[in-house]
Amino acid sequence: MINRIPLYNEENYRDNRIRQYLSEDGHLGLWFTRFFNQYNEEWQVNKENHLNEQEDGKKAWINLTARKETGNKEYINQFCGNQEALDQYQNRVLNLIKALKGKDKLDTNDYAICETNWHFVTGMGLPHPVENGMAWHHTLGVPFLAGSTIKGLLRAWVEGGWNEKLNREETVERRQNWFGMVKGEKWDDKGEETDDKDKAGQLIFFDAVPIESVKLTSDIMTPHYGDWYAEGDKISGLDEHKRIPADWHDPVPVPFLAVKKAKFLVTIVARDKNNDKEARLALQELVQALQWLGAGAKTAAGYGHFVRNSGEEENLLEKKREEETAQKLAAEKEVRRNELKSDLEKEVYLDLFEVAQNEAEKRANGWLTKMEAAEPEDAKRIARQLKAFYESINKWEKPSKKKQKPKVDRIKKILEK
Repeated sequence: MINRIPLYNEENYRDNRIRQYLSEDGHLGLWFTRFFNQYNEEWQVNKENHLNEQEDGKKAWINLTARKETGNKEYINQFCGNQEALDQYQNRVLNLIKALKGKDKLDTNDYAICETNWHFVTGMGLPHPVENGMAWHHTLGVPFLAGSTIKGLLRAWVEGGWNEKLNREETVERRQNWFGMVKGEKWDDKGEETDDKDKAGQLIFFDAVPIESVKLTSDIMTPHYGDWYAEGDKISGLDEHKRIPADWHDPVPVPFLAVKKAKFLVTIVARDKNNDKEARLALQELVQALQWLGAGAKTAAGYGHFVRNSGEEENLLEKKREEETAQKLAAEKEVRRNELKSDLEKEVYLDLFEVAQNEAEKRANGWLTKMEAAEPEDAKRIARQLKAFYESINKWEKPSKKKQKPKVDRIKKILEK
């Protein structure tokens, strides 16, 4: 047998054992797109799978991608996407939104979390040996919607007049402001030019990327009229029964890979931060478009429709606040460490500020004793660190009478000398 794939042992490759070498955090999209191994010796896709007679080569490959073996020939739906990498991406996007908007803090009107309410497919038209591809993010390895797709969806929503509150003139104005126009473009009812110059749109459209690992599934469609779709324009008479769309045709099962569950971060930003009101309005319209029109492929069959998840939006915002608070505290600690001059001060600081609060309070008791036994200058150095510690835990100004007040009084006594 000819070794067609030089990177891998032929037996392992044919028996799908190569799947074992893809780690949990590996790029599943790259594997799905580039490592298809269901060819026969004539480089045709296998009509049957030598490991499972119930599957042909296409279905075998999709199932192998969508399902994960748990043992004893049992499978569960596969998740893809490294959570740490997705978290880092979210953080970068949120920071970029803040910078472009010129804001110190974000709110839930600046972005949206939209969740699939059923299956979702993106990039089915991409070439692949199983006939239907998938659009994978190039670095994150998860299905996604490109910014150009988001822009096209919102434009279809606007031009389709789905917002019934707008009249024709307002719809045209919004379309031109949000998406721009080309010189000489005809848009009014009389077919006359509405402008004499090119105009860029006001908005920047971000990719819609999942905020957490994506759940995949193997799906199937059964078209009946393949010859009609391919050659219906060539029908010359009623005798061409193969090309005519009718009930006597057999369904043709076509397997494809789909997303079963995912939550996407969606956002739109204005090119000029002074137009932020328009960006927020556009985001509201986009959420409506994702719900009613849907995105990706097979939306007419119910795929690719989304609902807004306000709870996840609040969670993401709270997570961002916690991260910013932690970064601020870390920066303050770094400044404070750099200000310490003596080894003694650094030792006290590490004992009190670089451990959990409960442990730090226990260690503070020991430093109180060391403070009172130390030389005057060293005693003051320790006292200053102890004061800063009790201030940081809000027990300096109003200490409890039974426990903390005597300790604070001991520190004040040293500082007043």
